Amino acid sequence: MATASATQAAAKTGTRWEAEGWLKWALIAMAITAACYIPSLDNQLVNWDDDPNITENPNLQVVNGESLRNIFDIEKGAVIGNYNPLPIFTFALEKMAAGEINTTLIHFDNLLLHLLTVFFAMRLLLHMGLGVGGAFIGGLLFGIHPMRVESVAWATERKDVLFAVFYFAALMYYVRWIKIGDTGKRMGIYLLMALFAILSGFSKVQAVSLPLSMLVLDYWFRQPLNFKRIWEKAPFWLISLAFGLVNIYTLGREGSTNDEVTNFNFLDRLCIGAYSFCVYIYKLFIPYPMSPLYPYPRPLPIWVYLSPILFVAIWYGIYRLWKQDRRMWVFGMVFFFFNVMFVLQVLGAGQGFLADRFTYVPYFGFFALAGWLYQEYAGKNAKMRNNLNMVAAMVFLIFGIWTVRQIDVWQDGGTLWTHVMKYEEDKNSLPYWNRGQFLRGQGKYDLALQDYTKAITIEPKNPELHNSRGKTYFDMAMGGLVKGQEGIYTQKAIEDFNEGLSKTNVKPKTQAEMLINRGAAQASLGKYEPALKDLNEGITIEPANKNGYLNRSLVYFSLRQYEKAIEDYSSYLELDPYNANIWYERGMLRRSLSQSEDAITDLNQALQLNPNLGIAYMERARAYAQLGNKAAAQQDYQRAAQFGRQMEAYDQQLMSK
Repeated sequence: MATASATQAAAKTGTRWEAEGWLKWALIAMAITAACYIPSLDNQLVNWDDDPNITENPNLQVVNGESLRNIFDIEKGAVIGNYNPLPIFTFALEKMAAGEINTTLIHFDNLLLHLLTVFFAMRLLLHMGLGVGGAFIGGLLFGIHPMRVESVAWATERKDVLFAVFYFAALMYYVRWIKIGDTGKRMGIYLLMALFAILSGFSKVQAVSLPLSMLVLDYWFRQPLNFKRIWEKAPFWLISLAFGLVNIYTLGREGSTNDEVTNFNFLDRLCIGAYSFCVYIYKLFIPYPMSPLYPYPRPLPIWVYLSPILFVAIWYGIYRLWKQDRRMWVFGMVFFFFNVMFVLQVLGAGQGFLADRFTYVPYFGFFALAGWLYQEYAGKNAKMRNNLNMVAAMVFLIFGIWTVRQIDVWQDGGTLWTHVMKYEEDKNSLPYWNRGQFLRGQGKYDLALQDYTKAITIEPKNPELHNSRGKTYFDMAMGGLVKGQEGIYTQKAIEDFNEGLSKTNVKPKTQAEMLINRGAAQASLGKYEPALKDLNEGITIEPANKNGYLNRSLVYFSLRQYEKAIEDYSSYLELDPYNANIWYERGMLRRSLSQSEDAITDLNQALQLNPNLGIAYMERARAYAQLGNKAAAQQDYQRAAQFGRQMEAYDQQLMSK
């Protein structure tokens, strides 16, 4: 490992921005990081935002020109209130390349982006004047510190690793812009920085801190802080303002900026912010516990209210270091603060007050400090250097093993929520609820019922829990899993929906879903009048609930009100135009009503979306036969036969007319 003196000697003779030998050590840091994260390639998606961002994202159902445009549309592209279109766009590109959602490809690209971030972080350290040894220490810490895992191993957090690549690239070129003397080249570098800033903002709103990080670099390079220094960053302030306002709008529209969950006052929020700040510093050294969920403790414990004292003490220490011109110490802390202050939950809301992923970029300040300290002391003598190398090797070994173990937590929804339960025990219903959702998706209904029942025991007033358990009972009844007890399980489902609807805190969207679910359950028992009442009310409350239209269409079909069923199919397709089965259903119904031309249009669309839908060839053949186009009908009958669909007596009659 190169020492500071060796690096300085190389810098005198070198012509590159980085010292001689830097690339070898960068590749070693990236290789070690990759080795630690290889297990993540076997991980699946998790039911913690991966559904709305990836598997259920309407802009990823079918990737075409319209869906790609919608991804960048502020109204249609925001997901759970977050406007981060570039990560969603990369998921679309992956689906185009693989033909489907490929979890291995998603995790591989997350790892690749993390390695690129390590690469640019190391180059930034070298541009700042650290030697190869110091940059290696800082870069490898960035790569394998356990607090990185959430950002890399969680598919949804593509936005972290993507925004960070552009973020550190922009900062690296900013250092060049500071140092370079040629005015012409400076303009080119400035435009490149602006491009990286925009791409970073499109990846995650946390990128709004970029101009603040530039100011911290100004401090490091002893640039005077004056109006000129602030004004030269005007485009970056505007870019940050624009992305900040867009995200405030989209989050506000989703209801994510209010605090109706916790209802803390502003003083509480300030204490929570100070406490989060201190916890993040503690976790730099001991990253325990690590969990996807850190719910607000109720009531807030005393140490939350005492944390502002420690917060002020830390900053007093930084002030003293600033007075002593201990530049790297000040740089490390201020860089961390500027990049974490917007996520300290002082003005935020949501379910948790901490998130491991929030430290992904902010910790760079501390890793830079660690690299600088290594460089300072390793250059004193060989014994000191050897001792530091031994300590560094031990830290890297511990962090590497810790990281590999933490990656296993993100294997799937089951491992994720089982891990959360270790810390939450019986204090929180959410991990039981979410593990129940995962188990139900895996077809493990009995285990899912156990988790839902446990969640209801913990939080009996939560209507969402009754809705989920009710859906599980109904799925078991309709799926033939309780032979001879279908009616009993359907009635259990209805009882859960009734219980959920009786709660005073039920939200309109949940109320609509439960009404629609109860309507479907009533219909399965042949109780069409109360079923229609529930379905109509649910659709009135939530007109965008496509399952409401689907379930009501089935009721209308059972009542032989076919035109109304077709209207509901049409409403469904306005919300989800990429469902081949619904195009088929409407086409089949139209064909049965002798609306043959409209039926062919629907069936064409169904087959365009799913060319392997053999039954659609059969229905289109019948529609062609009704129109007298026997040649086209015969071709479709032959195609249907290839999928195991044989002509019936009815088809023989059609072809003989």
